[in-house]
Amino acid sequence: MEINRTFINLWQPVGNGLCASAKTTPVLFGEDSSTGCFLRLNLQDLSNCSQLREMVHSGLAALVNATLVAKKGNSKVLNQTDWVHTKYVPPNITSTIEGQPGTCADVPSHLNIWINTSVVGVVGGVPQQEIQAVEVTFGVVTWQIQCGGGDPAACVNSTVVQSFPVSASVTFVAIPAQPLTPKTRFQINYTEYDCDRNDVCWPQLAFPLTRYYTGGFLRAVFVSLGKRGCSPHHMLVYQKHCLEFIHTSL
Repeated sequence: MEINRTFINLWQPVGNGLCASAKTTPVLFGEDSSTGCFLRLNLQDLSNCSQLREMVHSGLAALVNATLVAKKGNSKVLNQTDWVHTKYVPPNITSTIEGQPGTCADVPSHLNIWINTSVVGVVGGVPQQEIQAVEVTFGVVTWQIQCGGGDPAACVNSTVVQSFPVSASVTFVAIPAQPLTPKTRFQINYTEYDCDRNDVCWPQLAFPLTRYYTGGFLRAVFVSLGKRGCSPHHMLVYQKHCLEFIHTSL
């Protein structure tokens, strides 16, 4: 099996901003970025939409020609667990017939590179991140020769060219190392029991009675909501006080 090292790239337009003269620059880990360039097309170029879509798709797909991506900087070439497969999602082409002259629908003019990362450990106090998944998708648009404004030349003369933009972007998405515990139906329906929204936290109030309580003793303290201090007399007026538990380890 032949293995070739390569990079995931983005456009790096220079000078006139045309794709024909644009260079490429490697994607840097953790840095979201978006770049683009222009294609110069004429009426003849938009007469065969299937061929146009293939040309644009091939040009963008060439930016990401890697089938495997290293999870980390020191991934071993022969260790399959150190690499993730690049998932390619083909453009969603719904137009199966040619449109009116000078118009092409569903042109895959935007390349999206999604890279999922997560923290897998800490070394010397520095979180260590790894790539968990790489997905490449395409955004489609409609391209049309513009011949309004009293200048119909572009729609009748194939030597007249116009600029059409293509773009590429990379987005890093941080995902939790462990999936979050889904909320129960009780937590969803009864927000008055949410400890972040209410002064009285009923789940914490019942904590000593659950199997998660492992030791220590609790001292119930009634805290006066008025200006007077907390005394045994005030404790009798339950409606004017809230209950707070203070945990003290033995």
